[in-house]
Amino acid sequence: MNRNFAQYETSRRFTATAQDNEILIFTNANALLAQARTADKKTRISALFNNQRLWSAIVKDLALETNQLPAELKQNLTELGFWAMQYSTRAMAEDLSLDPLINVNRDMIEGLQAQRAAAPPPHERASANLVQSAV
Repeated sequence: MNRNFAQYETSRRFTATAQDNEILIFTNANALLAQARTADKKTRISALFNNQRLWSAIVKDLALETNQLPAELKQNLTELGFWAMQYSTRAMAEDLSLDPLINVNRDMIEGLQAQRAAAPPPHERASANLVQSAV
């Protein structure tokens, strides 16, 4: 059974899109934040630190020259990321609600899902790339 699971995981890794991975990461961060609402201080800090690292990675990626998102979207996401990191830090020290972070992450999940739904299937993208490279 382990072998079958390993084969499934290998196959899943090769077929997952960037949006799939990002959705999974935000979903995991939200699950940790939701659990932290009623958990002990250590669990709360761990969930907030995880959320802070997630947003830090996003902000870092947005600053890369290779990031091809439109400039206005990058600016908006960077500001949102700074807010999320700051709020996470404050929530570690204060008894702030975790709902604003969960809501922002949920909005990101919904945006990524919409982006994924609007994209052509992988085989169509590959065909389009082949046509463009042949021209």
